[in-house]
This record gives sequence, structure tokens and C-alpha cells, in this order.
Amino acid sequence: MLFRNKSKDPDQSRSRLTHLEKKNKQLETLIEINTYIANSLEKEEVLKRILNQTKILLNCESSSILLVDRGLKRLNFAVLSKDEEEGILKDTGLRMGEGIAGTVWQNGIPVIINDAQNDPRFSNRADKMAKTVTRSIIAVPLTVNGEIIGVIEAINKVRGDFYPFDLRMLQFISTQSAIAINNADLYNTAIRDGMTKLYIKKYFRERLHEEWNRTARKNHFLSLAIFDIDNFKGINDTYGHQAGDRVIKEVARVLLNHCRSIDIPCRYGGEEFAVMLPETGRDEAMAFADRIRRIVAELRLEHEDSVICISVSGGLASLPDVEAKDPRELIEIADLALYHSKNNGRNRISFFDPGRMERQSDEKGATGA
Repeated sequence: MLFRNKSKDPDQSRSRLTHLEKKNKQLETLIEINTYIANSLEKEEVLKRILNQTKILLNCESSSILLVDRGLKRLNFAVLSKDEEEGILKDTGLRMGEGIAGTVWQNGIPVIINDAQNDPRFSNRADKMAKTVTRSIIAVPLTVNGEIIGVIEAINKVRGDFYPFDLRMLQFISTQSAIAINNADLYNTAIRDGMTKLYIKKYFRERLHEEWNRTARKNHFLSLAIFDIDNFKGINDTYGHQAGDRVIKEVARVLLNHCRSIDIPCRYGGEEFAVMLPETGRDEAMAFADRIRRIVAELRLEHEDSVICISVSGGLASLPDVEAKDPRELIEIADLALYHSKNNGRNRISFFDPGRMERQSDEKGATGA
């Protein structure tokens, strides 16, 4: 009897060791998630990392976060662990009560489902779009100050079913994710202009300084574009300040819609805007700035019984084409190019060239040498 008990001890020890190693790995993963949240205010980046860790922690094929759009009254796919699915589903919206995520948004109750295809709450719309098959799913609400701001999902357990322990783990992750989203949103509000949603001048200058140093280290291109709304005072005097605000918002919308994710568009002054263009040389910067000029020139804003036409002038400076000793001087050089556009007919883009100023584009689309 004594001998038989001893013979089982090695197996029991190995099993217990495996169990402890698994728990230790899960704990390490949770610590990593907390570290991401503490060290990053870039919402999409930190949420992507959380989702990738969720896959490891819950041993599932994919995971996603959907966020509530209060204006449109829908739940949008915001971040997905698989890039190929994100390209298809990002910004796809669910109505309240639609599918598993929509149901969790509606009632705030977490769900764990191991036979999704036969669950009456399940909607296969996302599966059809992404050409996937959802077998099992856990969905948990993301809550901040008692308000549901989204839903986090873990999809398709790799082996077997999801268990209540998996649900508890995802609930913990959901709490951390909600904190990350709230922190990032607060930070984003602090660094963006309230009217235009463009970055504020202080943040722009900080990022320009960082990019300047990176460009110097890696010998990359860096361009800066400054735009100014033509005859803005005349618009305010003729149509009123509310119309002037609309004009500013429309120009800002054009910038937001046509900047890349790495660009930093900023409201630099009242009717003045600046855009930092990392890894962008002179020709690319000119193409971008002239595209903005042309799109703005096509805008027609109806105001009472009138139609307001808008144009912008712009100035460009690019490294290494210009010699600037620091970011402040780069801004001054781009500003000089802007003044050249203003003083030579407006509705054009000028590039600062050492020794002389060349008109690079005008309302007819001409380009200089």
C-alpha cells in the first residue's frame, strides 16, 4: 500500500508542476497586459497587443474589440487580432441586440457559447464578410464608470470548449482594456483641438522635435507643409464668425481625410494649419500639398442665400533640400514659402529653395522647376 502511493507521486508531481507552469504563464501574460497599459497612450497599439495576449492566455484563434459609436448608435469593430480580418471588418457596425456582441452591448451580461452556429443570438454576418466560421465565443462588455463603451471577444478555442475560468480571465482583461481605452481617449482629447479634431500646436511641436531627431539619426526625409485659408478675414466680415468656423472645420476635414496615419496634421493658428510628413521628400510633399489645395478649391459651402468658395495657400520645406539647424528653423522656412504664395496670387503652393523662391503650383496646376 505504501509502495503503491509512492509510485503515483511522480505523476502527481509532474501534473501539478505542469498546472503551476500554466498558471505562472497566465500570470506573466496578465502582468504584460498591465505593463502595456501603463506605458502606452496609443489606443490602437495597446489594444492590438492586449488582443494578441488574449489569444495566448485563452488559447483561442482570434480576438476582437468593438466600440460603441454613440452618434450612429451602433457597435463598430475597432481592433482585431488578425490583420486580414481587420482589413475587412474594421468599422463594420452592429445594431444593439444584433449578434452576440450586440446582445452583450444591450444587456451588459457576459456570455460564453461553445456552439455558436446553433445559438439563436448568433449572427453570421461578420463570418460571411471575413470568410470565417465561428464555433465558440466569449463576449464581455467593456465598462467605464458604469457605462458600456464596447465589447471584447475571444473566438474559437483551439482545443475543446471555453470554460468559466476563461470567462473570468476575459473579464479581467476587459477591465484593463476599458482602462486603456479611457486613458487613451482622455489623452487624445487633451492633444486635439476641440473644433477641428486636429492636433494642437504644443503636441505638434513635440512630435516634430522627435521626428527631427529620428530623421537626423537615420538620414531619412522629412517635410513640413503650412497652409493658410485665403481671405479668411473677408469671409468672417461678409458671412459672420459662424460661417468662418464652418470654413475652418471643412479645411480640417480635408486634412484629416487625406493625411496618412504617420502624418501629424495640426491647427497651428486661427486659420493656419501645419502638417508634418515623416519619411516624405520634396516631390511627394508637393503632390500632397497641391492635392489638398485642389480639393479645398472645389469646396462650395452654402450659407443662407450665398455660396462660400474657399482656397488655401501653402508653403513647404523638406529635409535635406533645405538647411535648417533645428525644428524651429524648419517651421520658419516653411512659413517664408507660405508668405511667398500669399504675396504671389494666393491659392498656390510654394517650396522654399535656398537662394530663391519658386512657385511650385498655382490654380492652373502649373509646377516650377
